[in-house]
Amino acid sequence: MEYVAKLTQFHAQFRAIGTNYNQIVKLLHTHFSERKALAMLYKLENETRELAAVGQRIIALCEEFRERW
Repeated sequence: MEYVAKLTQFHAQFRAIGTNYNQIVKLLHTHFSERKALAMLYKLENETRELAAVGQRIIALCEEFRERW
């Protein structure tokens, strides 16, 4: 049960990152030049790839947990 509770909590945090992501993109375009915004978006894109890998790992762990129990 503790595993499920922690995973649920982590998933909620993971979803909150998506909301913040959208806000960041809007702010970049509002407050920075196009060139600077694109440079920052490139960095954000790389971080997003890493976050997507974490998401895939979460899914794999859930499936592994389900198979065991």
